[in-house]
Amino acid sequence: MKITPVCPACLINRARIEAEMVTEDKEVVYKAVEEALKVLSRRFPERGINAIIATEMHRKVYEIIGCDDPYAEVKRSANELVMKHLPEIKAIFEKEGRFNRFKASVIASIIGNTFDYGVMGHEVSRDFMSYFSESFMKGLKIDDTDKIRELCRGKVVYLTDNAGEIVLDTLLMKEIKKICERLTVVVRGRPILSDATIEDAKLCGVDRIADEILTNGKGAIGIIPEELPDITMERIESADIIVAKGMANYECLSDSDYSNVAFLLTAKCKPVAEDIGVDVGDMVAMLKG
Repeated sequence: MKITPVCPACLINRARIEAEMVTEDKEVVYKAVEEALKVLSRRFPERGINAIIATEMHRKVYEIIGCDDPYAEVKRSANELVMKHLPEIKAIFEKEGRFNRFKASVIASIIGNTFDYGVMGHEVSRDFMSYFSESFMKGLKIDDTDKIRELCRGKVVYLTDNAGEIVLDTLLMKEIKKICERLTVVVRGRPILSDATIEDAKLCGVDRIADEILTNGKGAIGIIPEELPDITMERIESADIIVAKGMANYECLSDSDYSNVAFLLTAKCKPVAEDIGVDVGDMVAMLKG
C-alpha cells in the first residue's frame, strides 16, 4: 500500500508525540519535527510504501531526541494491562469460542491490534475489558478464518505488531501450533514505536509456544526485504501462509508478490480502511491468495 495524502499529517504528529515523550526541550521537539518533515518532503513524491517511509522518518527522530526506545514505558504498561486481564479474556474466549476456538483466537488477537499509539483519530481504550467484550461480540467485517486455518496446517510465519497485542497473539499462536508443521514468529529486531521485540515475546511466553522466534533485522515498521536476516527471508519465502498482524505489515505486503498472506488487523485509519474496503474501526481477517 502506497503513502496517501493523509499519511504525512499522521506521521508528523507521531514524530512530535515521541519527541515530547522524552524531552521538555522545545528546541529538540522543533528539530525532531523539522527533520521528520525533511524525510517526508524527500520521500513523499516517490509515492512509496508508507511504512517504509515512516521507518526512515522515525529512525531520524530517534537520532535527534537521543533515545532508542521512547515508547518503552508505553509498551511495558500495555503488556502489563493485558496480562493482568488475561484470566478474564480467557474466560470470554472459552465461553464464546467453544465451538470455534480458532476463529475466537483470531478475533482476540485482532482486538489486541488496538494497542497502537499515535495514529491520528485513534485512541487506545482506557477501559480495555469493556472494549474487548464489545469488540469480541461485534466480530469480523471480513472473515476468511476457515481458509486461513486450513493453510495453517503447513509452515506458518507469524509477523507480530504491537506490545500488549502480542499477549493476545499467544492465544492464536497456541491454536496454530496444534495443527501446523512449524510456527515461526517474527518480531522487530530493534525498538520502534510500540512494536513488540524479542523481550516482549519472551515476557508473554512466545518462546514456549513457537518453534522459533526470529526478527525483521533492523527493526523496520513492517517488512523491508533488504533488511531481513537470511533465515527470516528463507522462512517467509518457504511459508505456506504468512500471518501478518497490523496495518504496517498490511502496508508492506498488500501489494507484494507473496501469496497466502492472512492480514489480521483493525482498520484504524481511513487510508487503510479504504484500501481494504471497510470502515474505520472494522476488524478483518482477510486472506490474500
